[in-house]
Amino acid sequence: MDGFETRYAEAQRLARRERIRKAEERDRRDSRISDWDQAIFARQAAEQRLLVQQRLAQGYHQFGERQIGGRWRKGVHEMGLRSEDNPVLKYFVTLVPKGSRARASWDKAHLENQCPQKILTLDFPYIELNREFMAALRVDCDGIFLSPAACLAALTEQVRDGRVPCLPHIIVGDLLDDGRYSRPHFVWLLPPGSAVWRSDDKRCRRKPIQLFDAVARGLAAALLDLGADPAAPTMTGRMKCPTSPFWHTMTPNDGIWPTLSEYTDYVDTSAGRAVLVRRAAAAQSGLGLTASNAIFDALRTEGQRLLAEWHFGADARMRGSRATLADHLHEALADYADKSGHDDKTVSYVTAKVADYLVANFDPVKLEGKSVNRGKLLDVVDGLKTVTERQAAGGRHSGKAKGANTLQRLREAHQRLVASGETVTRSALAAAAGVSIRTATARWNEVVRSQ
Repeated sequence: MDGFETRYAEAQRLARRERIRKAEERDRRDSRISDWDQAIFARQAAEQRLLVQQRLAQGYHQFGERQIGGRWRKGVHEMGLRSEDNPVLKYFVTLVPKGSRARASWDKAHLENQCPQKILTLDFPYIELNREFMAALRVDCDGIFLSPAACLAALTEQVRDGRVPCLPHIIVGDLLDDGRYSRPHFVWLLPPGSAVWRSDDKRCRRKPIQLFDAVARGLAAALLDLGADPAAPTMTGRMKCPTSPFWHTMTPNDGIWPTLSEYTDYVDTSAGRAVLVRRAAAAQSGLGLTASNAIFDALRTEGQRLLAEWHFGADARMRGSRATLADHLHEALADYADKSGHDDKTVSYVTAKVADYLVANFDPVKLEGKSVNRGKLLDVVDGLKTVTERQAAGGRHSGKAKGANTLQRLREAHQRLVASGETVTRSALAAAAGVSIRTATARWNEVVRSQ
């Protein structure tokens, strides 16, 4: 029986041999693939290192033309790194995620991972800071100043008046060919080690995040006269990159670093975004609060109708980014304002604010629900300090509006009764208008005099 092998044992031996053969073949194949990938990665890393060396030795050179910030740029050249001898910009660089995790872009809407070298990412005109640990309070400004010095002087006046605690640590904007300074971003940095943690982790506290948003809104509210945009999102961390050669950057403050709680001693953290957008429209259009608020309401209603129509109709305008959608809505509201007789140039400021606000807060889930029109009575309660005063003023306004509506209904009912040949009595008038006899009696003289 020695050396005898059953068919089952032979089958097991052959199967074991086949498994070993396949494993060896798989190892050889994986080794070839791994070697190929490593070669590609090594070549890419070498190319990136060469680009970094060229950037450090020869500076930044732009080849060809590119549209950035709404205008074409060419021939941009800058030697050195802006953050090399600037402590504020050095700190800013630490707020950008490392390596390939950093996101940047040529436009503010489509930020992506551009390259694994952070030093090259910092040359892009738009960049995103660390979104999990937020340390930069950004205020978007739609204003255009005569020069960078004029912008700095206007901000200094705001600090002198106590509206903001200090100058921004970073001001980054577009220096036009005629010397004007266009649409800068004002950036206040929190002290090192004071970043606000924002995460889905159950240990993450919501109060600091809410305070961060409130302070950012308060800074925007304090600078409405300079063209601050309160509709801009505060949590994204996206901004004009101050280290990019395409922008003009100033760092006027490297000595005062307030904490979030210290900002609350200066700025109003209670104002909601809807109210701030209305105030911005009034201030930047020059129409005044009453006229601006009325136009804002009309455009807001039309804008909500258009967004609902485009959404439920699967309109192509809903498929792009929010920035593109805001442009489409702005054009549609401009046409609506023109047809409604609101074609004055100053109304375009209100139209822009309405479009930006509606798109920034657009939520398809809420389209079928009842919305709240916050700030509708802003021109009525403006300047009132206490809740009791605001409630009383709102009640008076509501009663006045309701009374005017009731009088109009009584007048229309009186006209219908006269046209039908019926005897116009107080009880008949009350029944036709759908009001009580007491109301019809109280307004009888006004109705009869108006006919």
